[in-house]
Amino acid sequence: MNSIHILLKLIFGFITSKALALFVGANGMAYVGNFRAFLNVVENFSLLGIQNAIIKYVSEYQNDKIKLKSILATFGLLLLVSSLCISLILIFGASYLSKQLFNHSEIYGFLFYVLAILFPLYVFSTYCISVVNGFQKYKNVIYIQIISSGIALLFSLFLIYYYSTFGALVSLVLAPVFVFFVCLFFLKNIISISDVFSFQNFNFSVVKNVSEYVLMALVSGVIGSFVLLEIRTDIISITGLQNAGIYEGLQRISSYYLLFVSSIMTIYFYPKLAETNSNNKDIVLYYLKTIIPLFTIGLVIIYFLRKLIIQVLFSSEFETMESLFLWQLLGDLLKAISLIFGTILIAKKQTKVFIITEIISLFILYFSSNWMLHTVGISGIVMAHTFTYFMYLLVLVIYFRKELR
Repeated sequence: MNSIHILLKLIFGFITSKALALFVGANGMAYVGNFRAFLNVVENFSLLGIQNAIIKYVSEYQNDKIKLKSILATFGLLLLVSSLCISLILIFGASYLSKQLFNHSEIYGFLFYVLAILFPLYVFSTYCISVVNGFQKYKNVIYIQIISSGIALLFSLFLIYYYSTFGALVSLVLAPVFVFFVCLFFLKNIISISDVFSFQNFNFSVVKNVSEYVLMALVSGVIGSFVLLEIRTDIISITGLQNAGIYEGLQRISSYYLLFVSSIMTIYFYPKLAETNSNNKDIVLYYLKTIIPLFTIGLVIIYFLRKLIIQVLFSSEFETMESLFLWQLLGDLLKAISLIFGTILIAKKQTKVFIITEIISLFILYFSSNWMLHTVGISGIVMAHTFTYFMYLLVLVIYFRKELR
């Protein structure tokens, strides 16, 4: 089921990328990349890192109706407040954000008003799919993703064709909204709206228990997304808007094949690791012996087909992307290997180690990217990517060495 979902996601992504290349171009794609990075910042900030906590606690208390209602209401009300606060910030800061993200252009200011109105639905799409995942209804999670992706594709193509760059940006805002409405269909017989927005069932002890998830999210989600946004800004200022668009195109390709690993991690491995008596060693070895070899073979195929991929997905404007593939693929392989160790830290709430390793990796990523951009240009950004994940993986392997013996 997940393989079918991944295949469809790739096809949908390829079609969208081709549409962006033809109707938006490298410059417009750079704006799309910047806006995607910004959306990651505000989404992670408003979610407070509790999407993993939702999966964990719903999974643990799905058979205890009283505790389950407390979990659903507490998380639901927290996200409602945080999303409304972000919406207000977006409304009052629309002009400033438009200037900062779109090269001092105010013509996209209206976009932030649209985002402000839809943002609560944007946040609750993640809430809903986390609840479904917590109930371990893996097939339903995949159905939700397939259906919502199909709807988002149709709207994206329409908006990109008729409204070019602005349409592409609006489509980024709408995609999670489709997830929300599809989730409602699958959740209608599992939970009710009164369970989610019940002040009576709000529990402060639940808030205390998720404080560590919030800390981890602030580092990985908010700070991490902000660093990536700054790196994209550096690419524009140091190497130009077109190179930023080419880099965004490469990141889109990267996100397609990394989806294979990340979706399996979220749907299968994280719930397993979150179980109290889970055997970390067996789960890690299973991941390294089954998932990573398949992923590596896929990366090798992608490398040798890189010219064809660029021709099919993009246009002649993106030909210089070819020289960036080797370092990007190598860095993504290291990232995929390290993902299982980072997931253990989250699932087992090893907060201090998680925060320290994330801060170190983000520090290395930002300063190595900036230095390499000045030294060798756009190629330096993917070299820094590989170097960062090599150091990150090395630190995690050293930390888990006793547990894996």
